[in-house]
Amino acid sequence: MPVRLKDVAKLIEARDNQLIGYGLVVGLRNTGDTRLTGFTDSALSSMLKRMGISPTGRDFSSRNVASVMVTAILPPYTRKGQRISVTVSSLGDASSLSGGTLVLTPLIGPDMNTYAVAQGNLVVAGQAEQSGQGRYTKNQPTSASIPNGAIVEEEVPVSMADMHHIVFVLNEPNFATATNAVQAIRASGYKNTVARDAAVIAIPNSDLPSGGGDLVTEIATLQNITFVPDASAKVVIDSKSGTIVIGEMVRLAPVALTHGAISIRITDTPAVVGLGDGAGNVDPTGIRIDESSNRFVYLNPSSTLSSLVTALNEIGASPRDLVSIIQALKASGSLIAELEIL
Repeated sequence: MPVRLKDVAKLIEARDNQLIGYGLVVGLRNTGDTRLTGFTDSALSSMLKRMGISPTGRDFSSRNVASVMVTAILPPYTRKGQRISVTVSSLGDASSLSGGTLVLTPLIGPDMNTYAVAQGNLVVAGQAEQSGQGRYTKNQPTSASIPNGAIVEEEVPVSMADMHHIVFVLNEPNFATATNAVQAIRASGYKNTVARDAAVIAIPNSDLPSGGGDLVTEIATLQNITFVPDASAKVVIDSKSGTIVIGEMVRLAPVALTHGAISIRITDTPAVVGLGDGAGNVDPTGIRIDESSNRFVYLNPSSTLSSLVTALNEIGASPRDLVSIIQALKASGSLIAELEIL
């Protein structure tokens, strides 16, 4: 299926930047840090002193304050005054951040300069309640977010004035995908486009209609060029939920496998097999599944893993059976694909 270049690649200059900061969340309902988290008291004392208040040790008997780490992503081309979302995570022994408010927190980059300032009410997806009989916890009450909770104070400059090439980087490096992209770009009139490797595609400014004088329009035109990326031979398994995602190019080699009461045989050529009534029939797929009752399940003509999974589902194989069978096929070398287990 054709995709746009912008959906599978990005400009090399257009990179995100990670920000981090230490802050305090106030307004909690006795679910904040205990006195065992000493740095929370120190940070709160320091903040109050800057505001003209000199607290004493006995002022910190409340658990309405929690130390947190605040993280954010600063997208490219973000300007001063724009807002970005932040994630707030408990640093001490607070039991919940529900109902809290993050106070003014500078967010710094790797160069230790401040690029944004965060503050606002927390949005917590989790819940934690406690009574004399027990405790109830749902999701993660010690992690929260603040949508548009930080104001950008410093820009990360992205300059394209001195570029001699427009360079795109594929999100997933692939030689075939890079080749297909280059051919599509050349067909659109950019004859000198080259793929430097499996990830980098370069278009010289000499190919651009304006010679690089109107980069914004020309980059937008390039990003909308469509091509067909290389299909992935990959199987992704979520072993906790039993979810299986199978790539289009996944294939199976000849193999025989037994799992519990299920017997599987996959061959290169059609085979004559016996059914329960004793009649001889030709199996055109070369794939046979045999249960202990000698009942056979035949697949549509195909040599893909998806046809095998469909047949196993039809005879009632559990998600755990499917995961175990696919892992065994990969270990034997019969599964021609990359296997990723989450």
